[in-house]
Amino acid sequence: MKAAQLDKYDKNFQLIVRNVPVPDIKEDEVLIRVKEAAVNPLEKLIGTGNVKLIQDYSLPSTMGNELTGVIENVGSKVTKFQINDAVYSRLPLNQIGAFAEYVAVSADAISKIPANLDFKTGAAAPLTGLTAYQGLFEELEAKTGETVFI
Repeated sequence: MKAAQLDKYDKNFQLIVRNVPVPDIKEDEVLIRVKEAAVNPLEKLIGTGNVKLIQDYSLPSTMGNELTGVIENVGSKVTKFQINDAVYSRLPLNQIGAFAEYVAVSADAISKIPANLDFKTGAAAPLTGLTAYQGLFEELEAKTGETVFI
């Protein structure tokens, strides 16, 4: 499969597209055929090495944090998903790899795509949705019934 990989941290980092093996899955993981992957500021933080203290990746590393796709295979302990489910994910920081044709990820890190999103919009929703959630509920401590002006 093709994957866009980071070979070294650099302020002008570049990704190299190369052929790598399709990942194997563990019993609690699913294999997703990636349909869309989003690019966001986190890729720059990773590529430049600005998150090395939080997560230092073994290089080369396949980049990409958000994706949509279709489940191709499920691990033996996965019960909430099945083959052909359309899903989206903000991949765990220690398990990125959305810039590839396939990704193996814990079933706990994915959700079925909501009916109001397609593959393209669904790929951009997880991290921006998390950011909005954190802003509203963790920073502003917004409560049900309150009005927020954005």
